[in-house]
Amino acid sequence: MTTRIVIHAGFHKTGTTSVQSMLRKNAEALSPHVRVFLKSAFSKLTTRARAFSISPNEKTLMQVGTAASAFFNTLNIDDPRPVLMCSEDLSGHMPGRHGLECYDSASLIMKSIADAARARFDAPDLTFYFSVRERDRWMRSTWWQNLRSTRLTRDLDQYKDQFAEACSLGDILAEIAQDVAPACVSSHRLEDCAGLSHGPLTPLLDLLDCGRLDRDALIVLPPENVQPDMGIDSVFLALNRSGLPDSDVRDAKRNIRKMAQRASR
Repeated sequence: MTTRIVIHAGFHKTGTTSVQSMLRKNAEALSPHVRVFLKSAFSKLTTRARAFSISPNEKTLMQVGTAASAFFNTLNIDDPRPVLMCSEDLSGHMPGRHGLECYDSASLIMKSIADAARARFDAPDLTFYFSVRERDRWMRSTWWQNLRSTRLTRDLDQYKDQFAEACSLGDILAEIAQDVAPACVSSHRLEDCAGLSHGPLTPLLDLLDCGRLDRDALIVLPPENVQPDMGIDSVFLALNRSGLPDSDVRDAKRNIRKMAQRASR
């Protein structure tokens, strides 16, 4: 029996939070047809992947493979349902963190995961899926995420300049495809998901090909983790550049985000 495995491994800020929320919301409807595993089910693997992305060496890569094998060894090889793993942290840390400018380590991480899957399953039908995004929109979204979560002090233009020479997501996908072959690598642009029946979840449902799943019964949720269009990015930038302690900056950002959420209701 060939086991179908789909791994949604990235990228950050491409609708991944929305996908994961819909998977949680529809867990009961999906369970008879697909084995869904989110980050909490393989947290050691994502921890190792992030560690390798900031310190790529033989030891940290071996730890990725060990964690991947430990996860796959928990899966029943006789279960006919396809497997879906979903976490953008499988690609390592998001660019902008720890001095990273792109997903340089992603291809080796995916190769380690592919090798572990093949060691557990007999010739699995393995696909790595990546949601992607138009470059300028993706840069703005990662800038906002880093702005709200760290003490980033670059404005958007300065941030874009920092990544001017970084590899594109397309280049990264090409590297991954070469390293995980004969596994497949698939991608879909977030901008093209708006008109799909289940938004950014649709490409994953297509890859899983669960013929008996009633897609019409699935609940579609609105986009999540979207930057509010209220000018608070300039406030966060000023806070990051201020001399305030980290704890005060975190508290201020938290309160401002709560106010923004109330205002948008």
